[in-house]
Amino acid sequence: MSNVRGLSLILVLSVVISSCGRKAGIQHTLRDGKGGKKLGGTFHFNETADIRSLDPVQMNDQSSVQVGENVYDRLLEFDLNLNLIPGLSSLPEISKDGLTYTYHLRTDAYFHDDPCFPVGKGRKFVASDVIYCFTRALDKTTNTGAEPYFKYIKGGSAYYESNKLPPGGIPGLQAPNDSTVVITLEKPFSPFLFYPAVGFAFIYPHEAVEHYGRDFVFHPVGTGAFKFVDYKQAQYCRLVRNEHYWKFDSAGNRLPYIDTFMVSFIPDNKVELEQFQAKKLDHVYRIPNEFFQDMVDKNKELKGKWKKYNLLHVPALAVQFYGFNVQDPVVSNRHLRRAIAFAVDRDKIIRYILKGQAAGPGVHGIVPSSMPGYPIDRVHGFTFNPDSALVELALAKKELGVEAIPDLTLYLNAGGGRNTEVAEAIQSQIKENLGINVHLQLLEFSQLTPRIDDGKAPFFRLGWIADYPNPENFLNLLYGKNIPPSGPSTINSTRYRNPEFDKRFEAAIAEVDRSKINELFAEAENIAIQDAPYLVLYYDEDYHLLQPNVRDFPGNAMFQLDMKYCWFSE
Repeated sequence: MSNVRGLSLILVLSVVISSCGRKAGIQHTLRDGKGGKKLGGTFHFNETADIRSLDPVQMNDQSSVQVGENVYDRLLEFDLNLNLIPGLSSLPEISKDGLTYTYHLRTDAYFHDDPCFPVGKGRKFVASDVIYCFTRALDKTTNTGAEPYFKYIKGGSAYYESNKLPPGGIPGLQAPNDSTVVITLEKPFSPFLFYPAVGFAFIYPHEAVEHYGRDFVFHPVGTGAFKFVDYKQAQYCRLVRNEHYWKFDSAGNRLPYIDTFMVSFIPDNKVELEQFQAKKLDHVYRIPNEFFQDMVDKNKELKGKWKKYNLLHVPALAVQFYGFNVQDPVVSNRHLRRAIAFAVDRDKIIRYILKGQAAGPGVHGIVPSSMPGYPIDRVHGFTFNPDSALVELALAKKELGVEAIPDLTLYLNAGGGRNTEVAEAIQSQIKENLGINVHLQLLEFSQLTPRIDDGKAPFFRLGWIADYPNPENFLNLLYGKNIPPSGPSTINSTRYRNPEFDKRFEAAIAEVDRSKINELFAEAENIAIQDAPYLVLYYDEDYHLLQPNVRDFPGNAMFQLDMKYCWFSE
């Protein structure tokens, strides 16, 4: 069965390659740049999940954001060490009371040439574009998932709830001139410093939204290093170099270096690795579990025939988990969730399924162990304990009034096969240790996330990669006030609510003393994790396998795929 599936995927891939005009193997035509750089070539990249939407207000999946961050720019960016750096704006001036953020914008950035503009010529980026994008992020008619990030702006929540824009627009969004934006918050909220650097804050022109209408989700227009060319669902997305990009390197080369960024969507990571070996891909993200120990030694270096490639590994600001919709009649039971959390042997999964390809077991909370300055040892999660699992199971049965727990269905995406392998192991452990049957329902990620957001998946698989290096970015997933009165819950997918957690979380986000913030966050998380709204599995470590001629591939702990600095040697 698996051989037939692999063959069918290769046949599909060959059609995609043929349709894109690719020859056998990667062939680059390079030209000399300044400072020893080579310019040109096509970078072939693969996502195991298709993109969901390239409309920034709807971007909450990795595939979409990683394509989007090459088409769009943000006011601020992160460098490889996760420091905030200027993007379309300088770093903000922040008032002493923490309420007002003033951004001074670049005056040399232009939107891509596109039919949405008169005679197809891209216009200059100005402050009103920021006002438009941030206002639209709070327009619920757009099916926005950005509201939790922008509701702290003065008047933002009121507009989102009423969907009526007051005269003069949202009070907290002002543009005194074409190169200045002033954002005023309802109350001090220290994590807002990072928000203009998240995917929901990509900048785009109103002309594109008006011109393409519903098709804007798959026809993005930005000021970024690459221009969108075309997209075929579940096959490929093609971007080309923006020849008018505003950014230059220190030697005077206009970025980006490469001419084309081609993204394919091969769902099986074994086929992905085969295509890499055939020189039809330049990069592989995560090594298939069954090959890992044959490819990587105990020092995390490539070995044997794999030595000719390059390996980049980074402890990731990312966590893998299963979530429970706590409003579901069955998994709303706290003791049942705790029983499942005790019944899973995370160390065994890392050892035998992942072959060591993880930063560590998820025995604390959802904030990863790599979070800078976070006292993770103060958060006491769940370790494998079959006896405790049975005690919790008995309490669950009593409260639910049943002799046996009904079968559960776990909704998940395959993730190139890795997610399926982990799920099958957990399915077996839950059956063995609790006697509960778990059925696996595989969906494309673009189908999975709407089902979760709409509350139609009582038990589901997700992961979270940090948007910015702050514990609040993870703990936001547990904040009760992120559950909307109606409609999709895109941030708090479990619909978890605990007033004690919320109280401490709010104290942390309002705290101005940096030495106290992480302590407050850890105190809050320890409360929530005892309720087990998430079955925390493991903390990620990213492995990037690269062709020998790839240089300066972006590899920060949040796997932001900013391709403008990447280039090919001869």
